[in-house]
Amino acid sequence: MRFLLVLSLLAFTHYSFAEERAFDPQRDLISLHYDHAPDQDDGHSAAADRTVLETIYGKDWLPRHVLPVSGAYGKNKKSFNKKSDQVMEVTWGDRGGWVSAHEDWDGTVGAVAGRWAKTLAAGGDIWVKEGGQSDLTADVVRKLKADMADLDTKKRIHVVQHSDWNENQTTDADLAYTKANTDYIRIKDANRYLNKKGGDAKFVKSAVSHPVFGESWQAAFVYYDPDHRLDFSDTGELLHILGLGELGIEPFRQRFLKMAPERP
Repeated sequence: MRFLLVLSLLAFTHYSFAEERAFDPQRDLISLHYDHAPDQDDGHSAAADRTVLETIYGKDWLPRHVLPVSGAYGKNKKSFNKKSDQVMEVTWGDRGGWVSAHEDWDGTVGAVAGRWAKTLAAGGDIWVKEGGQSDLTADVVRKLKADMADLDTKKRIHVVQHSDWNENQTTDADLAYTKANTDYIRIKDANRYLNKKGGDAKFVKSAVSHPVFGESWQAAFVYYDPDHRLDFSDTGELLHILGLGELGIEPFRQRFLKMAPERP
């Protein structure tokens, strides 16, 4: 009996811990980080991220709970692709906007820290979809720790990363700092299920013809030809944050691109 009681308490503790770490759409903020340096797959991921979030939560939810950031690069800074701005503007321009660390690194650190601080002060957590490197994340966390002395960043800031390449391109000290000062979550490489060489004609047709998201996908495909490769692997981190698991290309199309969003 005593053994069963201990097991029950352990199960409850594990469940409570998992609940604390679950994304709360009412209070939390998702910070979408794209490096756009040099891989153009971030363009596909930007369209995919908006498709997922707007379908599930609606367009009015996005400006309050999503912060898209471009130029979240590290050692690969010199390879930033300026043409990515067009994809970001088409995708996020009328959904709360986006910020460019490439144009103004220090200003972006301040702006991102400000948005995070507002969410944190209201009781929400921060979820970073680390689609690029962690240099920017490290700088933002440093600023928050200086400005909010009582903030436990390891409990309140969750960073999700899927790529060895992204980690290797992060400045070494910034990667170490981010891992030490956030809830750093490393998931399996999403290139295994969200990357298809030679493209996927059925997916592309559904994406560009979608009544809401078609314009974003078209901009993404002009930026990076899907006939060469369909790749929104960085969206794997967002799927993890939302508890959607490893959703492949065809299941993604079936769920998010066959009809208009569920909510207005």
